[in-house]
This record gives sequence, C-alpha cells and structure tokens, in this order.
Amino acid sequence: MAIKNAKAHAAAIVAASVAGLTVIFTSILMQSVDPLLAATLRYFVASLSVLPFLIWNWSAVRRISPWDFIAISALGVLFYFLFPFLFNQSLELTTAARGSLIMSLLPIMALSIGVAFKVETLNLFKVLGCGLAILGVGLSVYDGLALGAAGADALTGDLIMIIAVTIAASFTVFSKRYFQRYGSWAVSYIAICAGFLVPLPITATVIDFGVLPALTNLELALLFLLGTLGVPIQFGLFSWSLNQLGPSRGSMYIVLMPITATILAVIALDETLRPLFVAGLVLIVGAIILVNREPKTSL
Repeated sequence: MAIKNAKAHAAAIVAASVAGLTVIFTSILMQSVDPLLAATLRYFVASLSVLPFLIWNWSAVRRISPWDFIAISALGVLFYFLFPFLFNQSLELTTAARGSLIMSLLPIMALSIGVAFKVETLNLFKVLGCGLAILGVGLSVYDGLALGAAGADALTGDLIMIIAVTIAASFTVFSKRYFQRYGSWAVSYIAICAGFLVPLPITATVIDFGVLPALTNLELALLFLLGTLGVPIQFGLFSWSLNQLGPSRGSMYIVLMPITATILAVIALDETLRPLFVAGLVLIVGAIILVNREPKTSL
C-alpha cells in the first residue's frame, strides 16, 4: 500500500468495519420494522446529523453548479434511498452474514463499470484481486446455499442484495468526478439530504407513520445509530477514501465488512460460523492486498 495514501486506507477500513455493524443493526430491525419506514427514518436522522456541517461548509456547497447539483442529488437518491431500501428488504429474507458477503461483490462491479466508462484503469492485480474476492464470497456462502437451510426466500434476498450492490457500485464510479471537483464531504452532505428529501413526498403517502409510538427503545436506538454512525461516519469516510484511492481500490475494503458482521452475527444473532466461511474470509483479505499492489503496466 502506498504510504502517501495511508489515511485513505485507514478511513476505508474504519468505514467497512462500521458497515459490518450496520448489517447487524439492520438485520435486527428488519425483524419488526418495515424496510421503507426504517430507510426513511434512518436518513431523516442522517439529514439532521449532517445539517450543521452543511451550514458550516455552505461556501463549498454554493460552488456546485445547478446541473451538477441535480446530478449529485440523483446519485444521492440512488445511494442514500434506493440502496438502503433494497438493503433492508434483502435482510428481511436472507441472513446478515450472507448479505454482507454479497456486498463484497461491490469492488468487482465498481471495476467493471469503471472500466466500461473509462473511469478506472485495468491491471493484472485488480483482475486477480477481484477474482479472488469472488472465490472468497463463493466459499463463504456455499454452505448455506448447498444445505438449502435458508430456502427460496434467502435466494430472493440474495438477488435483491445484488441489485443493491450494483446501485452502490454505480455510485462509487459516477460520484468520483464530483468528489474531485467539489470535495467528498460537500458532495456527501448534498447527496445524503437529497436521499431523504427527494423521495419524501412519495414515501410519506405510503408509510404508516402511526406505528412510530409503538417502536421500542431498542428499535429507536438502532435507528439513531444507523442514522449517525451508519451514515455520516460510515459513508463520509467511504466517500473520502474513494476520492483518494479510486472506485475499485476504495470499494475493495468493503470486503472487510463480513469480518465484523460475522463476529457480531455469531454473538448477537446466533448464526453459525462454518469452516468454508472462514476460508472465504482469508481469500477476501488476500484480494485486498492484491488490488492495492501497484503494477508497472496496465492491461
């Protein structure tokens, strides 16, 4: 890893670790809270959390051109509304461990989209690293799929998670130009607020807000943590590291998410840790190392 980008690598590691926590928090919430309600409340809290920073950095926000503001808002709706909604929907059907491991496909998708749109350069280490990550994911989820323990619902949840990951990968690629132009934090503030405000006129007519008084203290606490720790901190650091490292290298760190999620899932959700799962995680860590190697030439 390049010494000059040490802070960016550290930020990506912290973001991925926090993401592992959010998988567990979301999995617990999905046992009793509607996915759309959970996503809306989470980003309501997130919007309030970033509002002081938005005001503080208003000079940077004012530099954003109207067309770029619209584009950033559209990306925000995709990443900060549609992605978490599908993520929540998936975790209603599949396990936290499987969901977090499918999220490990993010760097492969980001690299593919980035190369297709000439945002990323392709090299042997990136290809090998992405391939190793795929193998690691395959090994890690093999037991559950082979045994059929989770059934058809889990496979549906897995497919929904793949769609969510595709959306996230698209965000990592297409947001890069705006991060470089206006700074990752200013762009993140706008995107987070847009993710809550733009869909609100529609979601407000669909969601039954009458259930709010029935939310337990645990559910409220989890929503608060997801909206603070799980958005401004997790996605803020993630966006900043993407700006420094690029889509494929920055998003590769998301494969650390299963490590945190699995440890907590075994403890909190009574999920089973299987040998192939551990072997898959070892390969995933190896994938991170490969992707961050600097080749002499690109493909």
